[in-house]
Amino acid sequence: MNYAFVVLAAIFLGIFCRFRDDNGSAKALLFKTCTSVLFVLVAVFSITEQSVFFALTVSGLLFGLIGDIMLDLKFVDKANAVLYTFAGMCAFAIGHLFYIGAVIFFFDLEFIDVLISALAAIVGAVAVIITTLKVMKYNYEKYLSAAAVYSFLLIFFTALTICALIKGESLESAWLLSIGSVCFLVSDVVLSMMYFGGKKGKSYIVINHVLYYAAQFLIAFAVSAIG
Repeated sequence: MNYAFVVLAAIFLGIFCRFRDDNGSAKALLFKTCTSVLFVLVAVFSITEQSVFFALTVSGLLFGLIGDIMLDLKFVDKANAVLYTFAGMCAFAIGHLFYIGAVIFFFDLEFIDVLISALAAIVGAVAVIITTLKVMKYNYEKYLSAAAVYSFLLIFFTALTICALIKGESLESAWLLSIGSVCFLVSDVVLSMMYFGGKKGKSYIVINHVLYYAAQFLIAFAVSAIG
């Protein structure tokens, strides 16, 4: 069933990329939503018993779905574009908090693991913001604080999955989560180039979304590896 969902998602994603341009559209939003619903279904159909990891991961995926809708609604309802952008960023931030909780809980990470990951995330987020502002000349406008917080959460999640991988327990799920977190991180690097760095064009849209959906489906399949 899950592989059928992946095939269907690939079809919907291809159609979405066909319709989606720098201006967005209601038609593109429809196919994006359909694609996102499928990564939630992969996780839901993968679980064999209720668990905290399942609840946290599916919650993260659901907030990803909400974020997907919000970030493309800003193209449809341009009068409220700022509100939708903030809503989308908040949804993804909350989703990452659920992912972070899932990794810490399931892999039983020690305090030192979490602390080192958090410190690495702080350093990484500061470096990203300074580099993009001073070197790459990004224009964050009113989104600077939100971008800084979200950068921290992205890097924190990635660092935690790497810690889980190093611990060597539940290796299949750890690999899926770590690769997924890296795809998520790179996807948002591309997205930031589009939102704040002035990059435009179909290639950026395709790369951003292919990496993003790879990330979410890998995270969803981590539930299957555990369940």
